[in-house]
Amino acid sequence: MTSPHVEDDPVGGESLVARAVRRRTGDRYATARDEVRRLLDAGMELMRADPDGNPRIVEIVRRARVSNDAFYRAFRSKDDLMAAIADDGARRLLAHIRRRCARHTDPVDQVRACVQVVFKQAADPEVAATTRAVLRNTSRDGRSAFGGVELRRRIAELLAVPLGAGGSPDPDRDAMVAACAIFAVMEQFLWAEQVPTAADVEHLVAWIVPPRPGLTDAI
Repeated sequence: MTSPHVEDDPVGGESLVARAVRRRTGDRYATARDEVRRLLDAGMELMRADPDGNPRIVEIVRRARVSNDAFYRAFRSKDDLMAAIADDGARRLLAHIRRRCARHTDPVDQVRACVQVVFKQAADPEVAATTRAVLRNTSRDGRSAFGGVELRRRIAELLAVPLGAGGSPDPDRDAMVAACAIFAVMEQFLWAEQVPTAADVEHLVAWIVPPRPGLTDAI
């Protein structure tokens, strides 16, 4: 009798050996995913509790209720964990922007939705405190920092569509300028610990999508 192979049975379908391997790796993946999520949540909780602090690995591991070995299987260092926290937050923010923009068909409303979601990082006191803490702990790596290059690029891609529909002759470049401006203004409010108002939102939206000449007269 030959030794079993883990790939699917050549006659078709999943073999019992392959199914057993899938179950084992599936369990390991679920365990690893749970440990990583607990470490991310623990890091965020510690930063929320002390926004000006610098959580240590021993504190993060204790809060997450995982071992040191589990930490180092997932992350090479605390900076690696902080980068992952920032990346996770950026992806959540991008998903939120997409959902909000998808509710609208008017280009100005879509741009306004994007500005409102980003400005919430400074407008909501709890969110603002957490955002400042994440920025402090990830500012050494601009590529992974909250509001970093990749996030602005992704948001620019989203904004290019409504800007093109709104009459921009160069929507890609205008969208990149708009994305950078949105984050720059948000961070100004964030670090000044000021709350942006609805008027601040509208002012920036009007700058990004200026009224088209003759539109008011036509109405």
